[in-house]
Amino acid sequence: MRTASPAQPFTPAGVTPAGVTPPGSAAPSLGVPSLAAQYQRYFPIGAAVEPETLDSQGDLLAAQVSSLVAENAMKWEMIHPRAGNGPDSYDFTDADAIVDFARARGMKVRGHNLVWHKQVPGWVFKGQDGPATQTELLSRLQAHISSLLAHFRDRVYCWDVVNEALAERTGQWRTDSPWQRIAGSGSAAPGIPAYIEKAFEYARAADPTVRLFYNDYGIETGAKHEKAMSVVQALAGKGLVDGVGIQGHWSVFGPEPETVRRAIRGFASLGVEVQVTELDLSLYRWGDTSVLPEPRPDLLAEQAGRYASYFRVFREEAEAYRLTGVTFWGIADDHTWLDDFPVKGRKDWPLLFDIHHRPKDAFWKAAQW
Repeated sequence: MRTASPAQPFTPAGVTPAGVTPPGSAAPSLGVPSLAAQYQRYFPIGAAVEPETLDSQGDLLAAQVSSLVAENAMKWEMIHPRAGNGPDSYDFTDADAIVDFARARGMKVRGHNLVWHKQVPGWVFKGQDGPATQTELLSRLQAHISSLLAHFRDRVYCWDVVNEALAERTGQWRTDSPWQRIAGSGSAAPGIPAYIEKAFEYARAADPTVRLFYNDYGIETGAKHEKAMSVVQALAGKGLVDGVGIQGHWSVFGPEPETVRRAIRGFASLGVEVQVTELDLSLYRWGDTSVLPEPRPDLLAEQAGRYASYFRVFREEAEAYRLTGVTFWGIADDHTWLDDFPVKGRKDWPLLFDIHHRPKDAFWKAAQW
C-alpha cells in the first residue's frame, strides 16, 4: 500500500527553471497578497480553467495559484472525440494550451479525468451491431488511458482516474453509467466494478510515477462516504490508488467544517493522500432552484466565515500530513459552472474573487489568519 507523502513547500523540482516565472509571483494588485504564496508551506492552491479563461483571468491566475486543472479540456469528448486510437482521433490543442500556460509559470497540473459517465462521445459505447461488449469497452479504455498518460508524462503530476462512480446519497454504483452497465462486472477486487479496477491498473502500468486519485462529491459523510472508503481501501490494498479527491462543491449552508475534517482523516487513515479538488461555496442550498437578483450581504458574510473555517481545517490537516492540495473550481465569479447548475443561466457567486476580479471578504478570510 502506498502512503501519503508529507506536504512540502511547493517548488517545482526544488528550483525554478530559467525563463519560468514562479507561481504566485506576479505583482499583487492593489496590495492583494498571493494565496499561493500564503499557502506555500501547506499545499499548492489550484484552480480549474478553460482555454478562454487563460486570457480573461490570466493575470489573476498567475498571481494567485500554483496549480491548474482543465475544467473540460481533458475530458473524453474534448480530447478524444473521434473513434480509434491514432493521432487523428485525439485533439490535444486546448489541453496543451493549459499545460503550457502552467509550466511557463512554474505551476503544477492535475489531470481531470480518465473515466466519467458524462462527456463521453457515443462511439466509445457502441459495438458493430449494438452496445459495445465489455472486452471492446475495456480495450478502448486502456488505449485512451495509455495515450493520455504518454502524452502528458512528466507534465501532469496526478490524475483523477475515476470520477463520480457512486450515486448521490445512496452510495450505490451509478445506474446511469454506461461504464457500469457494460463493464461493471468481473472485478478481482471485492465489490469493485471491473472498469474501475482496470482503469487504475491501466493508469498504473502506463505511468508508474504519476499519482492516481479517485474523485467524487458528497463523500464527506453518510452512505456515500462509507462506500467510497471501501472502494479506496480495496484499491489501496492492491497498490492501485494514491489519493482521494473530495470535490468540495459545497454551499454557505454546509457541510460543517468538522464533518470535512472527519472525512479527510477517514480517507487518510487508509494510507492515501487527500485533496480538496473542486472547491466552491454556492450561495444557494443544494437543489434550490430559486433565483437571487444579486448576492445578499448576509450570504456573502456567511460565505466568508465558512471559507475561513474550512481553510483552518485545511491548514491543520496539512500540518498533520493528511491534506496535500486544495483546488478551486474556478478563480473568480465571472466564470463558474454554477451559473448553469442546477438552473441554466442563474447567476451564482461561489469563489474568492468577484466578477471584476476584486477580492471578496471570503478571500481575505482565507488568505489572512
